[in-house]
Amino acid sequence: RYTDVDYDVFTDAADHIAHGRSPYARHTYRYTPFLAKLLALPLDHKFNRSGFSSSVMRSLLSAKYFGKFLFCIADAICGYIIGLLRSRQRASNSPDTQPHSKIKQPLQKQQQKSQQKQQIDTMTKIQARIPTPSPKLIDALWWLYNPLAINICTRGSAESLIVLLPVLTTVALADMCRNTIPPFSSPPSSQRKWIQGTFPIRLRACLTGILHGIGIHAKLYPVIYTVSIMAAFARQEQQRIMTTKKSHMINERSRDEGWLHNLSDYLRIMENCFCCAPSLVNDGFGGFPWKHPSRIVTLAALWIERLFFTLSSVLFLTFSIGTMAFLTHISVYFYGRVALEEGLLYHFQRVDHRHNYSMYWYWIYLSRGRVTDAMKQMTLNGPWASEDFTKTESSSPMGFLGYIPLIPQIVVLGFTSLGIAPYDLTLALFCQTFAFVAFNKVMTAQYFTWYLCLLPLCADRIQWRSKRMISSLAFLLVSIVTWLLTAFTLEMLGWKSHRQVWLASVLFYVSNVNLLSAILNGYKEKENTVFMSTPGSGWATRTSKSKLS
Repeated sequence: RYTDVDYDVFTDAADHIAHGRSPYARHTYRYTPFLAKLLALPLDHKFNRSGFSSSVMRSLLSAKYFGKFLFCIADAICGYIIGLLRSRQRASNSPDTQPHSKIKQPLQKQQQKSQQKQQIDTMTKIQARIPTPSPKLIDALWWLYNPLAINICTRGSAESLIVLLPVLTTVALADMCRNTIPPFSSPPSSQRKWIQGTFPIRLRACLTGILHGIGIHAKLYPVIYTVSIMAAFARQEQQRIMTTKKSHMINERSRDEGWLHNLSDYLRIMENCFCCAPSLVNDGFGGFPWKHPSRIVTLAALWIERLFFTLSSVLFLTFSIGTMAFLTHISVYFYGRVALEEGLLYHFQRVDHRHNYSMYWYWIYLSRGRVTDAMKQMTLNGPWASEDFTKTESSSPMGFLGYIPLIPQIVVLGFTSLGIAPYDLTLALFCQTFAFVAFNKVMTAQYFTWYLCLLPLCADRIQWRSKRMISSLAFLLVSIVTWLLTAFTLEMLGWKSHRQVWLASVLFYVSNVNLLSAILNGYKEKENTVFMSTPGSGWATRTSKSKLS
């Protein structure tokens, strides 16, 4: 059967709404009620009386196929947004929009650059003879022709509609400033007007917050993007302020002058109490100050001011929380507390061992087996066994140890949110989603689309042809094939290969961590020569005056 089981849940919930009942009357419906309300449109009498001349249209818009038709349209819109963002990135990264630097280079470096240019010209002539696909075709291959994306939406999964579409529109608005003005260049007056007046950053922050709130209400996981988008807006607003002050010299160096050390006078008193050594003040663009705990406090104060005392980031946070709270309140008002518990709170504690790629699935499977055995024992022995059942449930590893997988997720989220997101939002969101899925206790095939829709937006900054990346991708492919083969023996052949599937899941987890490490190590920062070329430059709290002059 090709149709996903979740699609039956959607259609049944829509039928409940069409007959005036709660969508949560359908067991295992744990989504926003607005999705069921949308899918219930074909069951509405007014909708049916609108009439369609074509029998094909009547079939597509029937209750049986309307959801899939809607999900496929949303998937196509996601592909269009990805292609639009990639074309915008190509326009901002083209050589015509990036003038040469005026800084004089040593003679040896100039000779090396001339040799490299000759080699590039030679390779360009060779590649010109080889037919290459158009950029628009490559953009379509990333998502519109992606077999996984096609399979997910045509089987009846709502990920493209309720998750990916809000996320991509949020990224399109939040990352607009980065793709509009190329670094080290003076933008045309029309573009400068766009940044400063036509579509101000604070209006973008409000609209982005509304879309982000919709995404969080529909599916909880986009909440991990909140700090990253706040950091991106904080830096963009600082750049806008510096652009207004120094409109005659617009480049990345001058626009980031206030961002590198943006402590207010009140917080500078706090900084002076720690009396950093002069060598620490002049060490430039250092990473995280592990060896100097006093600077960690200064760093925390700096980021608190950046995130919570910058108007655009505060507006984004306010509208995100307000939109999510408003939609959740409407759901609870019409359908009771069950809408809050099933649609939102359930996802905090979801554990499921079926069709789970995570290495924690076996742990969940064994823990549930222990709880089930204890419940059977309590049923046989009567109320006297309740104390034993309580001890078994409290000693279950799903209790305290269930929070251990959150530790690596928090570390990766903190590093990417503050160290990468201000300078490269799409790469930060991709790494966050990739790590969140890899470290999560539940990982199904739909989860892969969460980061695959963000990968095309940062693919040009990844060294795909490096030896490390090729070996990491080969390792990932081997782990996927190994997992599918062992899962086939368990699911289809009925073999008792639980431990083999668990070992394959561990191998898949290791391959994901290795791939993320390869992406971060090979990350190429093409657009910013002021900061470090490796991720984590956002930790910098100060810089010497000579480097900014």
